[in-house]
Amino acid sequence: MAAAVLPRRIVDALALQRASLAPRPYLVFENLPVDEHVFTTPDPQVYTPSCKSGGVSENLIMAFASQIGEPYSIFFEGSDIVNNLIPSPDTKRQYTGLGSAVELDFHIENAALKCMDDFDFSPLGLLLTGVRHDLQGPSTRIADARAALKLLTAEDIHCLRQPLFRIKVPYRWRRHHCLATQPVAIVCGNHDYPEISAVFYPDMIEAQTEEAASVLQRLHAATAQVAVAIDIKPGQLVYIDNRFALHSRDAFDASLDDSGNPMRWVQRVFVANSLWNHRNLDRVKARVFQPQEPDAC
Repeated sequence: MAAAVLPRRIVDALALQRASLAPRPYLVFENLPVDEHVFTTPDPQVYTPSCKSGGVSENLIMAFASQIGEPYSIFFEGSDIVNNLIPSPDTKRQYTGLGSAVELDFHIENAALKCMDDFDFSPLGLLLTGVRHDLQGPSTRIADARAALKLLTAEDIHCLRQPLFRIKVPYRWRRHHCLATQPVAIVCGNHDYPEISAVFYPDMIEAQTEEAASVLQRLHAATAQVAVAIDIKPGQLVYIDNRFALHSRDAFDASLDDSGNPMRWVQRVFVANSLWNHRNLDRVKARVFQPQEPDAC
């Protein structure tokens, strides 16, 4: 149905991205339909239809997601397939989409999981759309890793392609003693379309040599240098290719409405090439999965 009603130029752009023959690091769509009224902001984990007049934003982001890959959610990221990213006082200092007081520095979503074989639940990409706008809110910054790598030397890139880095598993994914990967490379694959595994939150990558640590700092600086800033608003949808585009979110002080609820409301959907890697997870809903407790990592 989405393919039938979306404008052909949009369907073609999403189809090219899905085919991955010439994937773009990100896509930005403007002037999209919005819900007629947004009354307030809900609890991020509670579906509250009364907060707005309809389901335009949810249907729109799912329509776009379905043209790129297989939409899904992980239960602790959001109990519904469409995640509500809303700043919360309880999580304001946490490095998550619900935080606000700390910068969510440049990262590949679930970077460590890319390197863990059957534990690889890192998404192909993610879609973000604005539902409610905070005029004092943050920018989302997106960086094409290919452009960042062009600012580094051949020796730097060679170092990044060596297994000289241990990436810590995101806090919510940690089970038993599985806290970090074995030494892995940050950059893998084709020169024109490399695959990146990096997360620049504080203390999330352990470089195994001093040289590797210096190169990692230079990659971080290059990533920030090539990044573009987007203030995600209603009527706008952003797709980020999680294979070689890093994204971040600025720290900010959340504005509140008259009910004391945050003004910023962004929705997110993850997409995968397929859901085959999720087959051993508990299925809470049709496309919402809950990680099991493994015996060992």
